[in-house]
Amino acid sequence: MSVDPEPSMDLNQSDDQTVRVQRALWRHWGTPAAIYGTIVYASVVAASSLEDDHPDSALRILVFSLISIVVFWLAHVYSTALGFHGDAAHVRDRLRDSLRHAMAESAGMLEAAVIPSVPLLLATLGVLDAETAVTIALWLAVLMLALLGYLVFLVRGRPVGICLLGAVITGLFGVVVILLKIALH
Repeated sequence: MSVDPEPSMDLNQSDDQTVRVQRALWRHWGTPAAIYGTIVYASVVAASSLEDDHPDSALRILVFSLISIVVFWLAHVYSTALGFHGDAAHVRDRLRDSLRHAMAESAGMLEAAVIPSVPLLLATLGVLDAETAVTIALWLAVLMLALLGYLVFLVRGRPVGICLLGAVITGLFGVVVILLKIALH
């Protein structure tokens, strides 16, 4: 009885496609800027929500957090462009090339604010109360960090146990933000 090699080829193609998707997600969401942006955004949300019981607090928290992440992003773009432009390997590059590189490198920082902003936006629309929105936003940041921690090891082909350990360690950064909010509140 002969075995048809086609199914294993399909499996290999499927595995290759899965790895390509994982790597694309990692390049897009798993950059150091995205991880840093998630931690910074969660920290700003937590800090700006400490002593505000005003009905418009969700809008204030959302606007303050978004403005803050944009300022941090601009500083990140500037410092990355400056570092890239001053690198001896790129001495012949134009400033425009350095800025383009820096913006691509730093995009994850802005993208990191999208998911945790959703509950805050829902609170501004009256769907959630501000405190619930902040709590959900912070736990979404923890979930995002844990997912990023998991993906970095998955993309490198590590066993599931190592991927889970990476998820726990990375997610703990978000948990620390939540614990600081609770301690200061």
